[in-house]
Amino acid sequence: MFVLVCLLLCVCARAQDQIVVEVIRLQYEQTQTLVVNRSVEYVVEFVPTEQQMLWPARITAHVSAGDVARPVLLTARQRSGATTWQLPYYHEQRLLYELTRTLCPDGAGGDQIDSEHCDGNDALRGFTLHVGSTCATPVEVTLRAEPARNFLIQYSIDSSFVITKTAPLVALYRWLENQDRARLIVSAEDEVCATVSVQNYTCPIVQSIDAMEMIGLRMTVEKSGAVQLSRSSYPYGFLVVAVVRADQRPCRGDDTNDDPDWLIEAALWGERDESQYVATNKTVTFTVKAALSRGQYVLAACVTIAIFLLFYVAFGALVLARRWEPLSRRIGSLAVLAPHVTDGQPSQTDASVSAASPTRRRRDSTATFDSSDNSDTDSDEEPTASPTASPTAPAPTTETPVTTPVATNPLTSSTPVAFTNVIRSTPLVNSTPEGSPEVIRSDALNATTRVSPEVPIPSASPTQLSTSPQATTDSNGRFYYFQEAVGNARPLSEVDRPFGLPAELRLAALARRRTRVLRARSDRYLHTLYTVAVFYALPVVQFVAAFQMVMNVSGSLDICYYNFLCAHPAGALADFNHVFSNFGYLLLGALLMIQVRARRQRRVKKPRHEEYGIPAHYGLLSALGAGMMVVALLSASYHVCPNGLNFQFDVAFMYVLAVLSMVKIYQARHPDVNARAHATFGVLAVLIAIVVWGVLGGGALFWGAATVLHVFAVLLLSLRIYYVGQFRLEKQSLFVAARGFQPRSRPLYAARLVLLLIANAVNWMFAIYGLFMQAADFASHLLNVLLANTLLYMLFYLTMKLMHGERPRWYAWCYLGGAVAAWVPALYFFMSGSTDWSATPAQSRHKNHECMVMDFYDSHDLWHMLSAAALYLSFAAMLTWDDGLSAVRRTDIAVF
Repeated sequence: MFVLVCLLLCVCARAQDQIVVEVIRLQYEQTQTLVVNRSVEYVVEFVPTEQQMLWPARITAHVSAGDVARPVLLTARQRSGATTWQLPYYHEQRLLYELTRTLCPDGAGGDQIDSEHCDGNDALRGFTLHVGSTCATPVEVTLRAEPARNFLIQYSIDSSFVITKTAPLVALYRWLENQDRARLIVSAEDEVCATVSVQNYTCPIVQSIDAMEMIGLRMTVEKSGAVQLSRSSYPYGFLVVAVVRADQRPCRGDDTNDDPDWLIEAALWGERDESQYVATNKTVTFTVKAALSRGQYVLAACVTIAIFLLFYVAFGALVLARRWEPLSRRIGSLAVLAPHVTDGQPSQTDASVSAASPTRRRRDSTATFDSSDNSDTDSDEEPTASPTASPTAPAPTTETPVTTPVATNPLTSSTPVAFTNVIRSTPLVNSTPEGSPEVIRSDALNATTRVSPEVPIPSASPTQLSTSPQATTDSNGRFYYFQEAVGNARPLSEVDRPFGLPAELRLAALARRRTRVLRARSDRYLHTLYTVAVFYALPVVQFVAAFQMVMNVSGSLDICYYNFLCAHPAGALADFNHVFSNFGYLLLGALLMIQVRARRQRRVKKPRHEEYGIPAHYGLLSALGAGMMVVALLSASYHVCPNGLNFQFDVAFMYVLAVLSMVKIYQARHPDVNARAHATFGVLAVLIAIVVWGVLGGGALFWGAATVLHVFAVLLLSLRIYYVGQFRLEKQSLFVAARGFQPRSRPLYAARLVLLLIANAVNWMFAIYGLFMQAADFASHLLNVLLANTLLYMLFYLTMKLMHGERPRWYAWCYLGGAVAAWVPALYFFMSGSTDWSATPAQSRHKNHECMVMDFYDSHDLWHMLSAAALYLSFAAMLTWDDGLSAVRRTDIAVF
């Protein structure tokens, strides 16, 4: 009896655990509600009509309740395989109770024939859906299947779709006959974040965010996106899958709340759930367009190279024109050759100067500006006796000799011989900063004769003296001034002449160093640039190559900030046109170096007189040309995979060119007080460090510090320029400078002061703008500041030349006109931009635009090419705009 009771209980328990499976047949576009629990399951057969069989099936399921721990499981079984989903499920930490999925169509991946092991009876090409649950509580499940009639994307026809968080879009593009490449363009009107994935036409179709991170190409999209695809990578066509993101941060970054009162709302009502305010649907439009053919690639490349080769043709034409007698006078410039030098022989000037026994003095290690040292080694040589102006000078010569008046000493020509001796007085300045001249000597400035301090000054009538103050120096080279119509000399006070500076500066006072020393100092810029470029460029190339490999392996198009609407791949490069457009920097930089080299060789064959013209700085000019070539390499490397982590590669040597340009302009009139190469590149290293801080850190603290540093640096450099390198950041220098700017005191150099005030006003505006805007792209902000200062300094230099009656030669005006014509559109295209690495990838694509020239180049490519031409023409203008002074004595050349 007991045994019978036990058996009965076991049968009852088994009956309770038995699962009932019901089979239901449904038509497409028919809605059915089922109730499932752990004891009831359904097998639903969806049967399409002949017309519905032409499209893949799209299944929609909805549950009334449920638990993710014991969800409702749905398994779709087709001829190509099975796929399982669960309801409810988490979508980016949002719990969803509905899903819509597109099933893999028959024949996907080239599966067009039946296996020989199957019967091949495919008269009914539907699918079955198995619905079950392990939850004891009954759950209502609503099912509906329908054909995906908008499954295909047509060539050159806009295809619009509406997608939601629960219903991803799946669309197919089939290759046309003889079509090898195509561009997929995505556009939308709203800014709802979505992820677009491009997959091979195979099964299964990945339609969830987590799975899409592991397969195919993908990108986040708000309003714009594009990608170029090839038939070799997608032989059967490609599937486009688009999913609306529940979380907007992948497209907008961490700062998704634009409400300025969010802090008050959070304090009063608590932090709100941003998902409640995110739209649930998005309308996107897909368009497939033709990609460029190989012929278009070749045409664009050849036209670009031909345009830059025209500069070589023009340069060659000028070289040939110099050898033709009718044009040589118009192209060549008057010049005074060195004495006792014939064509093809080296100059005797350096040999004669070096024959004098010099005394050595060690340079202070803190000196950053070239001073009165005359050595190209680590030690500085200062001759015991400085050369004086010769009473006569050879006539300036070109291809056709011309005559010039003999230079005379203005002091000795208007005063008796006995008056050339003066009494030694107290020096003007007792001490000067290390590393700079003790004072700027004026004996070369006024061509006075160095005299003995022991002979008293004889009486002289006012007619024997100059009517304006004349400067002379004692045996130590310190300044003294003669009063008007007074027979004795006295040193002026520091209030009248701060730092002992003369009222009118002449180049002779600042160009006392030997030619070979100036050449060595200038060449050091070129050698330093080579060293920096090698150590900087090699890691850059390795770094960006690794970025390209990561993008190719991961499939994420958000790693690199391309202009996807105008990015043309070639080989391993995903954006060939932005790499190739840097070729102009390389060609024109090499041309500038050739031009400087040719001019340098002419100087070797026909050395110039050292007391005439502007001292040549060919090493610094060659460094500008080499810098352009390095810009070509670094900018091309950056555009292999542009992003915020390597943006400084693109602008680093643009900083170098801007700073070296300002150094070159200043060095033309201040050769003895110019910055040293190691100090200049040290400043550039600090700038790069600040840029890295701004790009990676930023914030209010950074912008405050950067603004203070910017203003302080501009004020310091202004004082250095105004006082001709004599100002130092010391108590005594600050005291002298402050007294020089008292309200009742007259400015020492009025024109220089006005232009420096303008430059300070421009820099203050940049500083204030950066402080208030606090843009994330600090690297571009600094580049704008440096470019603006460089262009402003060029304008200042040209204005001062014209104010002093100096007229550049016609070809220099041509260079300047061409530079202006290139800079204006170049800066416009630079400011417009096609990407923004400081934003998220999806927001950066808002700036993407179609190609503008030959369907190959966009605005940033035009910036590359126009700025290359503008830089070359600007540097060529710097090389030639002082050619008109080659036959002018340095005692007559103004300093500004």
